[in-house]
Amino acid sequence: MSTVRKTLKSAEEMRTNRANSRQRAQRAKTRERLIAGAIRVFAATGYAQASVEDVLIEAGVSRASFYSHVAGKAGLVEAIADVLVPIWRPLFEELADLQAPTFSQLEDWCRRNVTLYRQHQDICIILTQAAAIEPDLYWKLTAHREAISEWMADRNPTLAHLAVDPAARLRAMLALMQLDQACYYLAVRHWQDSGEAGIEAMASQLHHFLSTEAERGRCTASKGQI
Repeated sequence: MSTVRKTLKSAEEMRTNRANSRQRAQRAKTRERLIAGAIRVFAATGYAQASVEDVLIEAGVSRASFYSHVAGKAGLVEAIADVLVPIWRPLFEELADLQAPTFSQLEDWCRRNVTLYRQHQDICIILTQAAAIEPDLYWKLTAHREAISEWMADRNPTLAHLAVDPAARLRAMLALMQLDQACYYLAVRHWQDSGEAGIEAMASQLHHFLSTEAERGRCTASKGQI
């Protein structure tokens, strides 16, 4: 290939790359507008009552563009759930890393978890409403709790039995569900006038679960079952 042809091809590739980059950036901005508009609509009218048309108007997005990003309203609320993952994940990874945490450490962790719910209460309300009627979202949120159980099993030797004991895994899932519900009612629905009383109760439940499972894990390990 001649030098001229190589230069022309290189210039064409650069133009194509710039165009693709602009398209990706525009697509990302459209998706952001779509999700932000959906959060406003779902928070104002309730997930069940809101329509795709309501979201299109609020976000200023065409119907064709909407369906190029998500399959429908259920897909949109799953995208909203994805927005929250990088926000809650570090906090729960920290919980999984705690080795024999003190009650004070768990109180501090619960307090920060409640704060997270308060800061994102619109999304928390939307996900709670939608999970009751959208099976795919329900199982997506369940998979998140399963992932947290796996982190606990992988990172804490006394909780390694969570990976192989179905009953222990179920207890972990129930403890995480209870934690979610307590945070939701305390932070979002203002369950108690005194938030500290609720945080103390949450920390107590979490401490009971972790200490009890750690003891079970030590017994299981001593018997050579894991």
